[in-house]
Amino acid sequence: MRDREGVGVASRKAARWPGRSAQGVNARSWALTLVIAAGLGLLLAVATASLPYLVSSPTTDPHFGALNHCLTGALRGPRLGWAVSPDGTRAALFDARGVALCGPSGRPTVSARPGVTALTFDGAGRLWAATREQLLREEDGQLRVLGDLGAVALAGHAGGVLVLDGEGHLASISPGGEVQAQVLLPPGGTLSVGPGGTLAAAVVDGVPWVFEASTLAPLQLHAPCAVEGAGWLADSGRLLLVCAAGAGGAFTVEPRTGERAPAPRPSHLPARLLLGRALYVQGCEGLPCTAPPP
Repeated sequence: MRDREGVGVASRKAARWPGRSAQGVNARSWALTLVIAAGLGLLLAVATASLPYLVSSPTTDPHFGALNHCLTGALRGPRLGWAVSPDGTRAALFDARGVALCGPSGRPTVSARPGVTALTFDGAGRLWAATREQLLREEDGQLRVLGDLGAVALAGHAGGVLVLDGEGHLASISPGGEVQAQVLLPPGGTLSVGPGGTLAAAVVDGVPWVFEASTLAPLQLHAPCAVEGAGWLADSGRLLLVCAAGAGGAFTVEPRTGERAPAPRPSHLPARLLLGRALYVQGCEGLPCTAPPP
């Protein structure tokens, strides 16, 4: 009951946010701290070193090689994060100065946007970005400011995007920019979105939370251990939860019923699952690369 009660309190606290659209949200209510967003959901990936089992470079990756070749030619600065579209046909990368977007044509589009903190694609394949103070959305191939709504993490879902700030304010934003729902979590969480983009999970201080992605309606979930990481299984739609070191192994859960089953502990934390394909992706050399299923 801890999770469900926590979400209920969060919902009441979050009611202090006024307005019905991202444009109407007071930027000061989204004061940001420097939080490293990991996992995926968030759909932000911080630059990481190649993992030992990767046998190809980012530009020869079987699914993302051509996209990575395009991205590396578009931005020359240190790579800070990336995102991949639900169908895997487009990818974006950002550095300290801007954002590059590549697709099947192989010709990059670059938006000069200093200070970007996160990228994601929504369920319709549209690119979104955030800075500490603003939310941006792709229009006519360029990123345009949607409103004064900063974030440290973004995650696309079937009905828009999830926006998380450094204080733990989590909002679901519609494709048109409407604030569909808001909750307040403890700060420092990571986000992930399940297959099809209908459910979302957050892990905060070892506690997993599961929501309907568009409405942020909470789903009851009891974890038998402190959770270190979470990932979604493409074939079953179950959520894989990995216990913290020394706290146990791993288990899967059916999010809507709460039914649990033990699972082997994976050698690595679960990679991100694309919304529209049974394909997993992880960071390698600051770019998206194909990952094995958990």
